[in-house]
Amino acid sequence: GAVARVAAGAPLGSAFGVVDCFAGSCNGLYSILRHLPGAEGIGFEVEPAIFEMSTRNIASLGAPIHLAHGDFRTLLGTHRVPAGRRVVAFHAPPWGDALSREAGLDLGRTKPPIAEIVAAFEAVYGSRPILHVVEVHERLVPGPLAALRAGFDWSDLQVFDMAGPTGRHGVLLGTRRWDG
Repeated sequence: GAVARVAAGAPLGSAFGVVDCFAGSCNGLYSILRHLPGAEGIGFEVEPAIFEMSTRNIASLGAPIHLAHGDFRTLLGTHRVPAGRRVVAFHAPPWGDALSREAGLDLGRTKPPIAEIVAAFEAVYGSRPILHVVEVHERLVPGPLAALRAGFDWSDLQVFDMAGPTGRHGVLLGTRRWDG
């Protein structure tokens, strides 16, 4: 829903490629693709068993996803969204100890920090329109959130109504070069 609303604001006839650096089961990637007709996905997964399972699931669904085995930091430049497509980058790295009851989620302490992931995308796609979709928690450490938002041309924080065992989750949407 949220990604589709931002994508709808892109110029008429825009095509999209979605990249998930921490693909896992590819559920997040698949969900985004379902809201962007004609989009293709690229996912990266480091764990061999999860990569094999997800590869089989993608094939059985006939999903338009290319899953690469390895770390996005070494593969992002060689497994690219085709030229002419806008990039939707889904960021849901492991939170590890970045989430605490006292402070909430510190986007500067995810594994790797969100700012490093955004910088990797800028290094590869620095001239392309990008929509960053960052998985977040309802409570966020203000400093890293403000620094991240300052690097976007536009951003919007959305927290979903449904609460899980650790509280409500949501997304931070942030664009670079999206208009025009």
